[in-house]
Amino acid sequence: MAGGRSVHAPRAAVAWLVVVVLWLAFVWGHSLVPGPASTGESNVVMHVLRPAFEAAGVTDTHQMTHVIRKCAHFLEYAMLGLLCSGLRTAAQGGFMRASYDVDAAAMRLVKLGTIACCLAPVADETIQMFTPGRSSLLTDVLIDLAGVLFGTLVMLVARRLGQRRG
Repeated sequence: MAGGRSVHAPRAAVAWLVVVVLWLAFVWGHSLVPGPASTGESNVVMHVLRPAFEAAGVTDTHQMTHVIRKCAHFLEYAMLGLLCSGLRTAAQGGFMRASYDVDAAAMRLVKLGTIACCLAPVADETIQMFTPGRSSLLTDVLIDLAGVLFGTLVMLVARRLGQRRG
């Protein structure tokens, strides 16, 4: 440890950044799926979840697929929020670190991850504007940002719990 900070923190932050980039590639890859194929994916999920929807009193298939699509947006970006928060945690030396000091190189990676989390939904919806059969909605950007916030909060809670146990 140099100055109370792990010398492996920048390397761990780079690894997390690579995972963030790979996740973004996955999300944006899904945005490139044309409308009919995307609808087919949603229908597969709908058929699996149909008994749960019907138990909740939802019988309209259009409503089911709408909920599934919005949940998919939220969950994709909740994962991105977790990953970007993990990037900060890795840069700080891990879950058990109580200190918030981060060296300059690791902090640049954290800033890059934060910017990616905020701009990713806009890029995602822009991609969908040019994908046949897809639409671009401001409400989806807001759902995505809510997912990022949720994922970030989950990671912060996990970190706090880890510090209390450590």
